[in-house]
Amino acid sequence: MECEICGKEIKKIFITEIEGVILRVCEECAKSGRILNITEEGKTIKEKQKPKIEFEEEYELVENYGKLIAEARKKMNLSMEELAKKIGEKESLIRKIEMEEIRPSDKIIEKLEKFLKIKLREKIESTFKKGKRDEEMKLRIADVVKIKD
Repeated sequence: MECEICGKEIKKIFITEIEGVILRVCEECAKSGRILNITEEGKTIKEKQKPKIEFEEEYELVENYGKLIAEARKKMNLSMEELAKKIGEKESLIRKIEMEEIRPSDKIIEKLEKFLKIKLREKIESTFKKGKRDEEMKLRIADVVKIKD
């Protein structure tokens, strides 16, 4: 394995929190942060504190969200005014959203999805898989930042 900061080949891996980021680094680079765990070829040697990493799924608004909303509203035989009243919002807001003049807030997206029974968000795909390292990635922190001695 390579140190995620300097790129040096390492057998003894220091899982370290540096500036709020948890990295797998060599002993020298580990001095720059707080060591959470030390492993060697998949075996835990010393564990100080297990890092708490929570992954939040990310979503983005679908393309043509205004058209989807308008079609769903019309399918339910509702006017913009009626839809606005049903979800507790202003008609002018519904009009602007359907014309895609504004991006609706997450709260309004949730109301529209629930009431109209449509999906307006899609999951953003991550390029990195949990527990696997992208072997094609060769750029290291040390390639971008000058490390103080």
